[in-house]
Formats: sequence, C-alpha cells, structure tokens
Amino acid sequence: MPIPTKEMQQEAERGLAWRREYGRGGTEVGIARARDISNRRNLPIDTVRRMKAYFDRHEVDKEAEGFRPGEDGYPSNGAIAWKLWGGDPGYSWARRIVAAANDDRMGMAMQENLEDRHVQNVEETEDSYIITFAKAMHDQPAEAGNQYDDDDKDKRTEVRTLSRSVEVRAEGDGVKVSGYAAVFGEETRIGSSFTEVIAAGAFSSALQRGDDVVFLVNHAGLPLARTRSGTLRLTEDERGLYIETELDGSDPDVRAIIPKMQRGDLDKMSFAFIPTRQSWDDSGDMPKRTIEDVSLHDVSIVTTPAYAGTEIGLRSLEAFRAEHKQRSQAIRRLRMRSSLLPN
Repeated sequence: MPIPTKEMQQEAERGLAWRREYGRGGTEVGIARARDISNRRNLPIDTVRRMKAYFDRHEVDKEAEGFRPGEDGYPSNGAIAWKLWGGDPGYSWARRIVAAANDDRMGMAMQENLEDRHVQNVEETEDSYIITFAKAMHDQPAEAGNQYDDDDKDKRTEVRTLSRSVEVRAEGDGVKVSGYAAVFGEETRIGSSFTEVIAAGAFSSALQRGDDVVFLVNHAGLPLARTRSGTLRLTEDERGLYIETELDGSDPDVRAIIPKMQRGDLDKMSFAFIPTRQSWDDSGDMPKRTIEDVSLHDVSIVTTPAYAGTEIGLRSLEAFRAEHKQRSQAIRRLRMRSSLLPN
C-alpha cells in the first residue's frame, strides 16, 4: 500500500497545528486523514482515490481570499482543510498513485481480453488503429473516453456564460428576450485550469433530439418558458446558439424580473449542459478543451458570469490523459504480439 511522503507529512502537520490554533477548517474526516498522513501510515488505494476526489472537488478553494500568505483571512478554512489532506504534495501524490493503479487495471483487462485472440496485424491510420485478427477483422478506432460513472445528472452538469448582453424589449404586457447563449470558436479561459472552445454544430444533436430546455433566472426557480411548450425557441446558426422567448407579463415571476432586465441588472445569457462528445489538446501551455456535442438542460438570464463545473472538465482532462496513456500501452502490446507472428 502507498506511503505518504515526507512533504505530505509536513503539510498535514501544519494543517493540524492550524486546526488547534484557530479551531476551524476541515472536517473530522480531514483531521483523521491528516493524522494518518502525519504518521505516514500505509493508505489503501480506495483511500487514495478518495483523497484525489477531495482535491479535485476543492481545488477551486485555492482561488478564494485567504488561501495564500499575505491575503486577508489567511489561513482560510479552505487552506487549513487543504493542508490536512496533504496539501499540494498530497494532490500530486494521489494523482500519481491513482493513475498508476488505473494503468495496472487497464493492462490486466487488455491482457485478459486478448489472451485467446490471435493478433495478425496492427495498422496505424491518421486517427485510428486497425487491428487484424487471424479469425476475423475488426476496425477498432481508439476513442478518447469521457464517460462518468456518476449517474447523478446534477453532478455532471456544467454552466457557461456569454459575456455579451442580451436584448430585452417590451412587447405588450410582456417582454421579449433574445440573444446568443453560446458562440462558436471563441476560446475562453476556465479559471486557471484550461481553456475551452465550443465547436460549430455542438448543439445540432440536442436540437434534433428536441431536448426539453427550460428558461430560468440564474439557473434556478420555476421555468419562465420552455421548448416543449413552444414558449422558448432555440436555433443554431453559423455563429452559435440563439434563443428567443416572449415572457408572459401576467406571470408574477416575470413581473418581478422585468425591471431588473430593463435596467441591465440581469443582462447576460448562460446555458447549462452535459458534454456528450469532447476532445482535448494537451500540447500547449494550458490544456484546451473543445466541446463538440452536448445535452442541453437550460438557458438562463444571469447577473454574473458563471463557470460552474470546472472540476468536471478537469476530470474529463484526467480521463483523456489516462486513456491516451492506456491506449498507447495497449497498442505497444499489440505490436509486440504482431511482431512475433510468422511472415
């Protein structure tokens, strides 16, 4: 079982000292984990996976005031909790351990899967590998998987906001809202983690399927309009995803927000989605994610830009890196097998 490093031990001991001094930060689980790390106890792989999951979820805490020395409120509750789990050295260590465990598991699965199959040839094309077996031929393109085991839709939903203002126009007793919820081809920096671009056509499948999309305020509350009832219209053009809706002025919820929209207090458009197809470019200074297809959930008029779900994107990047490595290892194994075959 993996043993925490001395650097992790120092971080955990600092977290425990802060916890005693300030009486805040972290949970009982975090304190127990810090004690394990401080004592450099062997940690089961399931515990290391939970550590990595904690760091993935709470990396956003590093952006808050008080996380770093010299900032007001230092050390913040988030900084104390981060130290308890082993700090930055703990995060790096947990990622390495989990990646190695995944590689081992994948390698065993590949070996078992190919044990009774006679590989005749491995041909590399521009974007796939064609693997030929002695008894049958199968084209098996290597795809970067981004599937999540978590079936909870809310935990897989991400939110993105367009910085441009929407058009709000009074029509009779109601108000017409229109504008782009998303624009193709514009690269956006998502925190300090990665950049992101929406590919042209990313919403085509959702519109063809007829995803039931609702119009909300700040992605919460009762729907003010929806595609299923025909009160919300979504179209995709060469620029992006365009929305139009006429809000009913007799609806008390609508009456409450009309002045805010007309003043510009609510003036940005945002959409919530689950990526169903995406790709990553990890060759530059910062990873770049391209969203190629989505499942749409809602569009909202919002007060401030939102980039919820950054940790979901990071999990996707990690999955891409792990699978890329696993795919390369699998291809090497297959090539070794094919090289042993008689000409």
